[in-house]
Amino acid sequence: MVSAVTATTETRPAGTIWPYASLGSLFLVGAMIVAAWNVELPYYAYSPGPIENTLDNVVAEAPVVDDPAGSLLMLTVVGQPVNLIEAVIAGFDPSIELVRREAIRPPDETDEEYRSRVLAQMSDSTHRAISAALAYLGYEMVPVELIVDDIVEGVPAEQVLQRGDSIVGVEGQPVSGASDLIPVIQAHRVGDTIRLTVSREGQEVEVEVTLVGREDDPTVPMIGITLGQITEPPFPIDIRTGDVGGPSAGLMYTLAIIDVLSEGDLTRGHVIAGTGTIDPTDGTVGAIGGVRQKVVAAEAAGASHILVPVANYQDALKAPRERIEIVPVSNLQEAVDFLESLPPA
Repeated sequence: MVSAVTATTETRPAGTIWPYASLGSLFLVGAMIVAAWNVELPYYAYSPGPIENTLDNVVAEAPVVDDPAGSLLMLTVVGQPVNLIEAVIAGFDPSIELVRREAIRPPDETDEEYRSRVLAQMSDSTHRAISAALAYLGYEMVPVELIVDDIVEGVPAEQVLQRGDSIVGVEGQPVSGASDLIPVIQAHRVGDTIRLTVSREGQEVEVEVTLVGREDDPTVPMIGITLGQITEPPFPIDIRTGDVGGPSAGLMYTLAIIDVLSEGDLTRGHVIAGTGTIDPTDGTVGAIGGVRQKVVAAEAAGASHILVPVANYQDALKAPRERIEIVPVSNLQEAVDFLESLPPA
């Protein structure tokens, strides 16, 4: 006798499986998002930063001090590390730029060291701006200190002088600049000894230095040192930069000083933004970073024009903008000429 066996299959009611699959997918996506959020990339995201009117930061006690109308805006960028998700988002925002971390700071530099470095850059930038502006206006910086920057290897001075020494006297006479020291050296011969008074670690020390012959002309005496000249303005002047760092405000602070120390309005009442370093010797405007972000910030601040270094001009044109005019300048005179060409606002 043959028995028939009937196989039966138990089925779940329709609609009871997909919630589990959906929950699993959501869990997987969530885990991927958490993982991506914790993956920090070797990049900094640079976006538009705070803006200041440089005219408000210049304080001077000069023969002519004006209160100009208009604005000369200093532009900044803000950089911060990014994770994978932030980097993807930044890729869709034309006002944000991703820059490799090693291009910004050495891998072993601490946050405090980085902050100190960029603040020192701003301090140097303001000194350069003061020198460039005063030279443009016809003022002369006053020499106040002569520093030993370097010493030629093997010369007698190497035994008695140190790098960083401040030369305050020669043969009993005060020294404030190279013009006080060089004539005394030239009045002696190779092999003669002169007496220098130097300030070292807060104390004055007298040393005797034997003069040697120059390499290109052994009959001309020299000490065998490289000098650095510290100068000061002929009147009190200060730039209040606060906690802002970096070297790129040089051009705008130079223009601000010129505007404050001369009659009339250099900006013709316009709101002008700008960026670029400044060379106090010839007024050259040097390249900076983050120019596209600065164009965006300048337009948002209501500037009609933005001055940019020639080297940054093509990159600046890539910034998203509607109406602001980008003006390339290679030196201080070009920047002044452009401002003077503007019609009154």
